[in-house]
Amino acid sequence: MTVYKNDEKRFRRDFYSLIKMARENKELSDRYTYIARRILTSKKIRLSKEERFLICRRCNKLLVPGVNCRVRLKQGFLTYKCLNCGNVRKVKYDKRIRRKSDKTGE
Repeated sequence: MTVYKNDEKRFRRDFYSLIKMARENKELSDRYTYIARRILTSKKIRLSKEERFLICRRCNKLLVPGVNCRVRLKQGFLTYKCLNCGNVRKVKYDKRIRRKSDKTGE
C-alpha cells in the first residue's frame, strides 16, 4: 500500500489534533492517544524523533513532563521515565552543548 504525500500530511494533522485533544481532556486522553498512534502505525508513517517521545511505548499513554513523565539529564543521556508503567527511554545528547547560564564564566 502506497501512502501519498497528501494523505501523509492529512494523517499527521489528524495525529496532532488528537494529541491536542488528549492534552485538553484528561478523561479521554488514553483513548485519543491510542487512536492517534493507530492512525500512523496502520498507514506505516514514521514518527519524527520529537513525536516518538509524546507517547509511551509500553502503556500507550500521553507523556506530559512533570505530570506523568520524568525527564532527566544524566551522564550524556536524556532519560524519559513514564510514571504510569515505569518504562525508561534514553536519548544520547552531546555534552558539549551547554546552556547560556553555564557560559557566564567565559
